[in-house]
Amino acid sequence: MTFVLAFLLALVAAIVGITVFLVRRERARRLHSDDAEGALIEQHRTAQAASMRASYSSLAVHNGTGLMIDEVHRQQP
Repeated sequence: MTFVLAFLLALVAAIVGITVFLVRRERARRLHSDDAEGALIEQHRTAQAASMRASYSSLAVHNGTGLMIDEVHRQQP
């Protein structure tokens, strides 16, 4: 019985510790994001992924010839 209680206490302590760690890390991230460069990069990549998902459906990928040469150059940074 003592082992079970100790195990549960250790499990609760680990969950609380991880939660505190993640909350503090997220709070620090929000405070230090003064420049918008990261957000702009993320928005650009999200828009790029959405464009590719719309352009390359399953049917187009399996029945097409692959990426066109201008698409390859457009996707490279």
